[in-house]
Amino acid sequence: MKIMLVLGCWGREEEGFCSCSGVKNCIRDLTKQTEKNKAIADYLDSNFRMFDKPLYNNVHTALWNVQDKFSEKGKPIFKESVFKRMEEFCKIHVKCGTFLRLELIEQE
Repeated sequence: MKIMLVLGCWGREEEGFCSCSGVKNCIRDLTKQTEKNKAIADYLDSNFRMFDKPLYNNVHTALWNVQDKFSEKGKPIFKESVFKRMEEFCKIHVKCGTFLRLELIEQE
């Protein structure tokens, strides 16, 4: 099993018109017990209780904090271009209801 950090939205439908059917993106594999992954997991749990429940509010803030606190020069947590897309995703899908959660995913 893998432990994945997932960014997604619930989707949005109004008056029979589907604006978004819901999306989820695996954005970070936290399976390996590296120092960095442990620190990220501890941060997410102690600040957002993500081992107890998904995060539905302040998703962008949580992502920004992870990027800011745990990136090192030349070694970002999320590649800069991907991080910009994640920020855009949060803005575009805010009406869908964004979430950040940990998921157990079976390995192939």
